[in-house]
Amino acid sequence: MSILFYHFGLAIILFFLLNWIGSHSIHAGYIRMSILVKADEAPAFNFLYRAFSPVAFITVASAILYKTDQEWLVQDIYLVVVYYFLFRILFNLITGRGLLLNWMTQAAYVLVSVPVSYYVYDKLIIHKEFLFPTAKELGSAVWLAIVAYAYYTFNNVKLSDERTKARKANYLNNRYSKYRSIYGAIIEEKSETKQQEALIYAVLIYEAFNRPKVYRIMENIIFRIGLAKTLGIMQVTTSNFIDDEESVRLGATKIVSDHLKAKLKVEARPYGGGSWAIRREVLELYNPDREYISEVDRIYDEIMTKYYPGDKEDFHAEMVEIHKKMQDDQGEPNKSSQQDDLAPL
Repeated sequence: MSILFYHFGLAIILFFLLNWIGSHSIHAGYIRMSILVKADEAPAFNFLYRAFSPVAFITVASAILYKTDQEWLVQDIYLVVVYYFLFRILFNLITGRGLLLNWMTQAAYVLVSVPVSYYVYDKLIIHKEFLFPTAKELGSAVWLAIVAYAYYTFNNVKLSDERTKARKANYLNNRYSKYRSIYGAIIEEKSETKQQEALIYAVLIYEAFNRPKVYRIMENIIFRIGLAKTLGIMQVTTSNFIDDEESVRLGATKIVSDHLKAKLKVEARPYGGGSWAIRREVLELYNPDREYISEVDRIYDEIMTKYYPGDKEDFHAEMVEIHKKMQDDQGEPNKSSQQDDLAPL
């Protein structure tokens, strides 16, 4: 079997491995691709992780291949990094995330990672000595300290996020316009208010981002053998096979229906919580994950600001009203108590 097949397989493993490790490195500053604008709090970490992790991967993979007597697979193993970046870009284009990519940054990853991979391959990997460093080579640890210092310094430099904001806004506008042209009639028919309409679009955009077309095609296949419970662009739980259009219809119906349940629940509380609390309850009924609720709510806020400015709720005014009610309710017992103290015996 061709060595290219094995190298491309390693590239795919590398892609999913780096995504998995990254998703478990949020505390270290790793920033995932998102529809929302997120400040890059650790630019050095994110750049070095994406540019040099592939180099580390082929180095470790080569060591394992040497130890397992599979030296023939080490030949030209630096190409794994090339295939990795090709697969990464292709994956993002197929899943409709191309508008979110910073292409200058992507080019920088390639221009750093590929040459370094070839250098490490040419100078170290094809020579088994890299597995057994000499005392002289260990002395280069001093340089590692210098690199670590430079890394720490650069990691505290905060970069402008204006281009990121523009990219995210462009993506949101593109998705909203696209889905409005395809599913707008269904959503308008099901919605009772502009707020519900905007919330449906927010859920639709977020679900479609996390379950792009290629994923949904795979879901359609495994659903038929009983291994999937949700289908369609809005990821509706169903026992029957449905397409994207029916998914939007069912998803919109659920959000509108849940809105009444959420409203009754919030209004039954001592101090309510306003439209914000109702919306959060609706989203919790759709998906209880806290991060899901938070991110969809932020998308909703951006949609309301841009496309429904006249119908946007005044969150600040609602909170002031709730706070005033709390103060009034707390003040009444005190006033009554004072009157009782002054009453004649």
